Amino acid sequence: MVSKELTVIRELQISDIIPLHKMYDSFSGESKRYFHPGFLGLKSISFRWFLAQTSLATSAFKPLRKLLLRVYTPPVFLSIVATNEFNEIVGFIFTKVKGRGSKKNFLGELGIFVREDCQGRGVGSKLMESLIKLARRENVKKIYLRVLTDNVKAIHLYKKYGFKTKGIIRGGDIWRGQRYDSIEMWVDIP
Repeated sequence: MVSKELTVIRELQISDIIPLHKMYDSFSGESKRYFHPGFLGLKSISFRWFLAQTSLATSAFKPLRKLLLRVYTPPVFLSIVATNEFNEIVGFIFTKVKGRGSKKNFLGELGIFVREDCQGRGVGSKLMESLIKLARRENVKKIYLRVLTDNVKAIHLYKKYGFKTKGIIRGGDIWRGQRYDSIEMWVDIP
């Protein structure tokens, strides 16, 4: 388990965005197969990537994020980072607010990754706990995700935090021209 002194969990700051991209670019192909949200990395810049960066940066500024959630101008990110004793980002979790349900409740799409050399040390659990607290504060009532069927570590983490399997999507994920089966999971945030 990572000691509290070695891992700091905090909301994403604008100054974290470039280091976050650099960390993602350093991932192995296998790690990117498991996690490829399309808005991370400096090697895949496109117009869509640029729009996502604008949303990520504005969402990192709390007063602006609160305003965006009030008027609901999608997408809005709720993002948390984990840093080590050298202030390097070692993990990232987000929920992208996707829609509004009844009573102004929100639905979010989850993504998480932990640097390969920090996996299995409790970082993912700390990130998940912090994101669930943040989602609750921001009135996100349901979070969903898709995970590759062979990503056993991630599936275990999601189940630990109450995510339930809703179905399997055959060929539901494409990475470098190859199709992979994925599991759709949901959790209600009380």
